[in-house]
Amino acid sequence: MIVQRLVLALLTPLVVYAQEADTSQRLAESYRRLFFPELKLLAQSYGDSVVLRWAPSNAPAWRAYNRIGYHVERALLDTTSPTPLRYERLTQEPLKPWTLEEWKRRSRPEQQFAAIAAQCLYGRVSIPQPNTAESFLDAATELENRFGFALFAADCDAHAATGLGLRFIDRAVRIGQTWIYRVFPARQDSVFVLDTAVLVVDVEPYRPWPPVLSLEAEEADREITLRWKNFHAGGYTAFNVYRTGPDGHRRKLNSTPIVPATPRGWTQRIEPWFRDTTAEWNVRYTYEVRGISPFAEEGEPATIVAMLRDRTPPPPPVVGKPYIYNMTMVRLEWSINAPPDLSGFIVMKSDKPDRDWRALTDNVLPAAQRSFLDTLADPDLAYYAVIALDTAGNRSDYLPIYVDIHDTIPPAPPTNVRGTIDTNGVVRLVWNLGTERDLLGYRVLWANDTTHEFTQRTNLVWMDTVFTDTVALNTLTEFVYYRVVAVDTRYFHSDPSPIVAIKRPDVVPPVAPLFTDVYVTEDRVQLRWQPSTSNDVARQVLYRRVEGDTAWRQIAELAPEQEMYVDTAVVQRMRYSYTLEAIDRSGLRSERALPVQARPFDPGVREPATNLRATYDTAAQAIVVEWALPRPPAEQFWFVVYRAVDDGELTQYRAVPPGERRFVDRELVGRGRYRYAVRVMTALGSSPLSPVAVVVVR
Repeated sequence: MIVQRLVLALLTPLVVYAQEADTSQRLAESYRRLFFPELKLLAQSYGDSVVLRWAPSNAPAWRAYNRIGYHVERALLDTTSPTPLRYERLTQEPLKPWTLEEWKRRSRPEQQFAAIAAQCLYGRVSIPQPNTAESFLDAATELENRFGFALFAADCDAHAATGLGLRFIDRAVRIGQTWIYRVFPARQDSVFVLDTAVLVVDVEPYRPWPPVLSLEAEEADREITLRWKNFHAGGYTAFNVYRTGPDGHRRKLNSTPIVPATPRGWTQRIEPWFRDTTAEWNVRYTYEVRGISPFAEEGEPATIVAMLRDRTPPPPPVVGKPYIYNMTMVRLEWSINAPPDLSGFIVMKSDKPDRDWRALTDNVLPAAQRSFLDTLADPDLAYYAVIALDTAGNRSDYLPIYVDIHDTIPPAPPTNVRGTIDTNGVVRLVWNLGTERDLLGYRVLWANDTTHEFTQRTNLVWMDTVFTDTVALNTLTEFVYYRVVAVDTRYFHSDPSPIVAIKRPDVVPPVAPLFTDVYVTEDRVQLRWQPSTSNDVARQVLYRRVEGDTAWRQIAELAPEQEMYVDTAVVQRMRYSYTLEAIDRSGLRSERALPVQARPFDPGVREPATNLRATYDTAAQAIVVEWALPRPPAEQFWFVVYRAVDDGELTQYRAVPPGERRFVDRELVGRGRYRYAVRVMTALGSSPLSPVAVVVVR
């Protein structure tokens, strides 16, 4: 009754969730996971033995099958033997958890995981009165916790795993063998259906689990934090951390295994970590992290060396009023409450108060220095800052100051100016953005001739590197010319950019080509034509269409002067249409040439039969004629057998169906010299006669 109530409690939130999400599929999947749980099985080979570990996938099934128990069977896998697999049972009685008395008798007081396992098994699940939904949910949560702690104890302690009935050792194995193990309930529960777990194990020498990945150490003033990844197959259950000092003494830092726990509802996995707060100053430690596998064994160690570090920065320097000399030099002075570990200063400048800082010296300024002269003052880099450094490399905060330096230098001319014109006369002009920090924008100039005066196309400063213009196309002027001028925030203008010439588009398509001749054979079509007479043709495109199709398909792209093309990708008796168009350098296409048609003919000759031979069957008193036809015709065909006796002429004798490659001649005229040949026949043609086969009947 208590299990049924717990099942109801577990299903209640699932039903509510399904109703809210309006999806029956999730409810069905939750039902399957609850009432049809999986039995998970792992194995570890030790050379002289194999250890099996298993567990059901949910808490109610675990509780139910603790009363039923499990059986273990094995079968030797021999790929060289045809004998079917024969399973032998390794458990005389079902493996069940120990009774409370057995736990007390077999366990020592210091075995903490044995106590945890026994408590998970025999601690009472209490449901307070009245029996409300909340009380059932509390009981279900308690059962989930017991299940989780029991499996954790089994992973961390082989003794606990054995006592929980979730571990078995097979000692009757040899290296090189391959065994199939299966674990299954002694019988099925009335509520939860648990299937058999099967695993193939190669018996091999013991190999410890590999070390954890990406071990890192964060060194701080008072603590060292270790972080690592848990990416191995199946993952480690928990971890131990060891520390070795200069004296060589190695000690374990954690009193209980470290377990990376991800809070419910989190989508991002929490990676394991450990914080050592007992490290001493100026001492280098070697840290060792070992994972605990589900077989209660430590894997290979991952090691790292770390020590406490000074992470406290010095106070920020206080910069006084700057001094400006000739608008080309800036002098900074500062003061600081210097700490004992002060190592020096760095002077920086930028065009922004909060980022993109650049140091003004290659080396750190001495700790005693309190001023600096910048001899390359730049109006574009008007923000200055001074930071202090200590002997541990810590940097102070900084308080930026602004120095107003007047600018008298115009910007550089724009570079990489380029443009295009479309068939509507729309010009798109682009150029590279200038590097000046006080750049305001640009002015665009144009002309129809390089000897003319360029006039402005932008009334205001253009604040972009892309400009759109429109020009007339119905003109004899082939090109339009542009220049661009840069403008800074003080309205200093750069020199104009180099002139860029943009060709106006060609709006007249080329003249269409004209077919002059079509020559057809059995396997090709030869086309000849008069190319387009336009002088700006860039290429020709040939199209083909099969009879019955409506769409043209491009089959070749040809040079502008080409006058002939041979199409060999043709099929006999198929009618083809061809057309051609010319494309000029502007991409304009001519009208397509008047189509011509061609139909490769079928000469009617088919592949002959080969390997003809004739033999006399004395028992049947008949002649057997056999032949081969490596490449049968595509259309319907049949064979005609020719026969001649002695010196007579070969004449048609019998017809043979297409599926036959053999003919038995039972109508012999007596002794003599018989000659045979075979011809392949179709409704559209025939093959030559095959070579003659001769047989003498005595």
